[in-house]
Amino acid sequence: MTRRVQELHRSFPNNLVWMHPLDAEARGLRHGDKIKISSRRGEMVSYLDTRGRNKPPRGLVYTTFFDAGQLANVLTLDATDPISKETDFKNVQ
Repeated sequence: MTRRVQELHRSFPNNLVWMHPLDAEARGLRHGDKIKISSRRGEMVSYLDTRGRNKPPRGLVYTTFFDAGQLANVLTLDATDPISKETDFKNVQ
């Protein structure tokens, strides 16, 4: 989202990171906490959601990529598949 659709901006004024409630509890985190997620490629700060309709399985997190102020792409590879030109997610570790 580029902040041009006001209805979407009102619904999601900030990016969120969804985490299974038991994973959050094990880390001492609570719904609404400001958190940092990182990989060996980068990091981003966002807000934790453990109650929404997006409930990833234990051990996984999910974040959106529409907020230009919190770019999730800094966590991933910039390498692309030579044929499809899609991001090479198979090698993200």
